[in-house]
Amino acid sequence: MVGVYRISVVALALNGLIAACGAGDEGVSRAPSTGFPQGGANAGAGGAAAAHAGGGMNGGAGPEASGGANGSQGGSGGSAGIAGAAGAASGGMAGVMGTAGMGTAGAATAGASGSGAAAMSSGCGKTGALTGAMQAEIMAFELMRGYFLSVPEDYDANRPHRLVFGYHGSNYTGRMMRQYLDNEKPPLADGTIFVYPDGLPLPNQPSNVAWVLTDGERDLVFFDTLLEHLKTTYCIDESRIFVNGQSFGGLMTNAVGCLRGDVVRAIAAVAGSGPRSTCTGQVAVWLTHGTDDMNVSFSSGEGSRDRWVAANQCMDMTEPGEPMQCQNYVGCDPGHPVIWCPHTGDGGHQHPSFGRAAVRAFLASF
Repeated sequence: MVGVYRISVVALALNGLIAACGAGDEGVSRAPSTGFPQGGANAGAGGAAAAHAGGGMNGGAGPEASGGANGSQGGSGGSAGIAGAAGAASGGMAGVMGTAGMGTAGAATAGASGSGAAAMSSGCGKTGALTGAMQAEIMAFELMRGYFLSVPEDYDANRPHRLVFGYHGSNYTGRMMRQYLDNEKPPLADGTIFVYPDGLPLPNQPSNVAWVLTDGERDLVFFDTLLEHLKTTYCIDESRIFVNGQSFGGLMTNAVGCLRGDVVRAIAAVAGSGPRSTCTGQVAVWLTHGTDDMNVSFSSGEGSRDRWVAANQCMDMTEPGEPMQCQNYVGCDPGHPVIWCPHTGDGGHQHPSFGRAAVRAFLASF
């Protein structure tokens, strides 16, 4: 049940480029067999005041309060990623998504969503919904929660839109994550509504703003409440709901994809780990992780990959993907690919140079 919400329009421009996020987003204890963290996330390095200034968009240093990792790890991987191989990625993704591996965008869409028919939400046909970029609040789990919403100026209440959630890393905000993820560009921007939730201080870690990954707790309830509100307010294609996040936002992305796989179509996680739960439903998956990630171990990223490969019943073999850093797992359930994009010397804990364009192409292919 959606509670009280408030909306206030804010300026679209942000002064300067925003830094990368999520240093120290994983606990120090990990299960050796899977690479997944044990117990509560964020018990480890950088938890007290993880620094985000500079690393990622423009490569400046971002010292952490604890943990010894340098917040600027791979920081230069930021803005360059916007240029990516957008055209190549858009075409190359099709062969992965189509059931028969057809190398066309049409085949990709058909393979991902079956008949291709939109599932229109109850907000379709309603007039008067606000458009543009705005900060808003909604009551969820008896807490007032903030989020940043971006609705196309040409929004059509009779056209079902994709909905993309963007989750931030530790001590970041949804508004800042909008800049970092840079999803609001072709080919994804057309016909898409974007929402960037704001985290809260973690229980027992008041200086660490992040996400509780447990089903039934505040942040999964926040996802459910916000999703329901947006579906009843805007015309959403309920078969095309996506989640993207980096660092602790990558952990949250994996958690939402797992626990809400019956409503989420696909996820894209950057430098994350998990999921740690028994999953519901099934999602298509795109993952990237740096071998030189100093904040969330590469083995944790491999653990995520292996978890999704098993969930989507892929074979233990890959074929070259697009961009060339990516590996497409073979034999996955139709419409549920797993794409794994490791990188070295290209951002460390941050989005790699090819990452943003590849995520946009992946999500837009559904």
